[in-house]
Amino acid sequence: MSAKSTIKNKALSIIGVLVLLMFSLSIMAFKSAKIPAPSGDYSVGSVELEFQDPNREGRKLKVILFYPAAEIHQETIPYHPYPDSLEKDLKSLYGIPKILIKKLSRSTIPTKNLAKPQKSDSGFPLLLFSHGFNGSRFQNSFLLPDLASHGYVVASIEHTGSAAGTVFEDLSIGGLTPFDSVTQNEPYSDREILKWSDDQIFVLNQLEKLTNESLVPFPLMINFKKIGVFGHSFGGATSANTLIRDKRFLAGINLDGFYFGKGHLEGFEQPFMEIRADNPPAETMSEKDLKEWKMTQEEYHDFLFVEWKLRLEGLARGGYESYVIEGANHMSFSDFTLMFPMGFITAPQRENHHEVTRQLVRNFFDVHLKGEEKKELDSKLKSLVLTQSE
Repeated sequence: MSAKSTIKNKALSIIGVLVLLMFSLSIMAFKSAKIPAPSGDYSVGSVELEFQDPNREGRKLKVILFYPAAEIHQETIPYHPYPDSLEKDLKSLYGIPKILIKKLSRSTIPTKNLAKPQKSDSGFPLLLFSHGFNGSRFQNSFLLPDLASHGYVVASIEHTGSAAGTVFEDLSIGGLTPFDSVTQNEPYSDREILKWSDDQIFVLNQLEKLTNESLVPFPLMINFKKIGVFGHSFGGATSANTLIRDKRFLAGINLDGFYFGKGHLEGFEQPFMEIRADNPPAETMSEKDLKEWKMTQEEYHDFLFVEWKLRLEGLARGGYESYVIEGANHMSFSDFTLMFPMGFITAPQRENHHEVTRQLVRNFFDVHLKGEEKKELDSKLKSLVLTQSE
């Protein structure tokens, strides 16, 4: 064989390997996201509920419950019952190509629909969760089933009118609200946070009523004397506000949400924790970055580093825990980073961000709702906590 032929064959081989590599990477990039398996002792069951509040013009809410199951299983449910609706809404909000959204919307959640619930003499603590503005009741599926596997009943509320993919039993649509309505319109955000807080209180009342009257599809073992509330973004701020308005909620958590509303003028005494993104200091922000925030450098600094702390201290008057997670952005505390293709490049820390969130949230509620001793983070995760205060 001539040297020319050898070089040609080697070149073709290299091209073939590169083509195969690119093909493999493209498959990896767009295959369904993998929601991490629950880490607790229980398998997880789930049930979808729909509530309507006659005292608020018939406002309807979708809720999914995750709970400890009595049976061990490997079953899953679809990530969303109406993926087309979720994809349409997320594309309109963020301009994300549907092929990426489908990585998440067509994935599955490690829970069994209507699984037989685990019995408990004292009942399991109840946690109410609220998504971010225009988020979804499914957006924290990396976290909520995991909490259920550790002995919690978790109710994830979808806040109608500001949620992606909402479709009711009668096939009516929930709808979206422009983000600027909250960030650029203080009177609106003040009203909206009260509405979401009303949603949380209403759902708690409905769950208590359904449980006491045995109207749920099966008897859920809930301890209504041990209730926590938490959320992501606007849902986290709502949870802080709800601690003021309803003392049945004994502890709360905010996952990277600015404290909209006027709650900081009144405050609460219950235990509270926030987990925050690793936001860059104002002096490092480019003009492009500031344009995306729709703020000047001074406004950005005041919003994230001055006003945020003032409002937190006005709210959590009984003290609080606060953690900043290295490399985390606002969406790191949700499932949305699972949409990124080739995550080892585009979101290399997303698995660690999810795991540190799971451990911090679980440990906090274990202390304040179960009376357990505070646990340390896994050693490999400790370095992710950049700053903390207690």
